[in-house]
Amino acid sequence: MATVTDGVYRIGLDNNQFLTAEGRDRSVILPENGRGQEWEVRRTDNDTYTIQQTSDQLFLGFDGDPDTFELVRPFPQRREWRIEQGPRPGSFVIGAVDSDLTVGLHPALIYPPMVALSPIFLQDQGWRFQAVN
Repeated sequence: MATVTDGVYRIGLDNNQFLTAEGRDRSVILPENGRGQEWEVRRTDNDTYTIQQTSDQLFLGFDGDPDTFELVRPFPQRREWRIEQGPRPGSFVIGAVDSDLTVGLHPALIYPPMVALSPIFLQDQGWRFQAVN
């Protein structure tokens, strides 16, 4: 079983759409290119992970308790995540701790796509962690 080691990554669904925190409301979206795409991933003592944006020192998170289609965005407070083997080789699932919800796409049909907590769907391909040198 593959694991994610501590480091700085671009986290994407494919080779050209990466988690990006930008804009006035600091939404996490999936544009093709953008600033704010580097995330520091660190394993905690609880075998969970924190995901922190390197440019602004904010953590990937969500408001309150996990809820379906709750937007995922950066927060100053640390949030822990489960990172597990994904459905395809070399892919990972990023999940809310103590919940079946995972980081995925919000169902709103807008561009760029928004990122939200969602149930796992059969079409999910998993996230790829591309190390930043």
